[in-house]
Amino acid sequence: MNERNYIQSLERALKILEFFGSSSQGFTLTEVADSCGLNKTATNRFLFTLAELGYLSRDENKRYFLTAKILSLGFGFLNSSNLRTISKPPIDDLSAELNKTVNLAVLDDIEVIYLYRKERVRYLKYNLYDGSKLPAYCTSAGKILLAGLDDSELENRLSRMELRPITRRTFTDPELLRKELFQIREQGYSISDRELSLDLFAIAAPIIDNNGKVTAAINVTMDTKDRSKKNEKLIVEKLFQKGASISSMLGYLGAYPNFPSS
Repeated sequence: MNERNYIQSLERALKILEFFGSSSQGFTLTEVADSCGLNKTATNRFLFTLAELGYLSRDENKRYFLTAKILSLGFGFLNSSNLRTISKPPIDDLSAELNKTVNLAVLDDIEVIYLYRKERVRYLKYNLYDGSKLPAYCTSAGKILLAGLDDSELENRLSRMELRPITRRTFTDPELLRKELFQIREQGYSISDRELSLDLFAIAAPIIDNNGKVTAAINVTMDTKDRSKKNEKLIVEKLFQKGASISSMLGYLGAYPNFPSS
């Protein structure tokens, strides 16, 4: 990093915005300062500036909240994403063919961001939409993307994860999760079996860019009662077809699927 060109104040402002993204309940000046490792005077200036720019608002209890303006940054990326544009038609086709929800997701540190969803059935108690985030360790898309990291980066991400038991099926042992990720590299696809919701079974496959890197994941979700070996095999075949097709449109010319060796 070129320290002469590095703007530390910008880093701190973005760190504050990222902190607000972790909750919808809002935070006080003290909570922001303590969580972001800043003194109250500097924090107050950052919060005032972000509020003046329209990215934060403050209620009568002096709690700050993100405003809708922040969405313009995320939706700007979604609308300009070449990956999303390329992937949308094949995902729509696969969703119609299987009559199931199909998603496109990318990795954001230890979470997955959904770039595009063709929803057929809702399994979660809350809405998922383009731009939604979920933990990587308990989702089929997230596990594909984690498996696509090289070993050193994978260990870095795993060391910072809190493996909470979202359901009784969720992996909470880092060693068991690591073992599954290595297996995913071998078989080329991942499964989330009631790990995020007890009603939900999902299968994912990788999307590979022109540099041979796993850059995104495509997954199919279904009700657990619809799961069968025959169904699973068919969906894996369809995902491989669409994943290879999207990868080729991104300029990938190698064998599919492809993961770093364990």
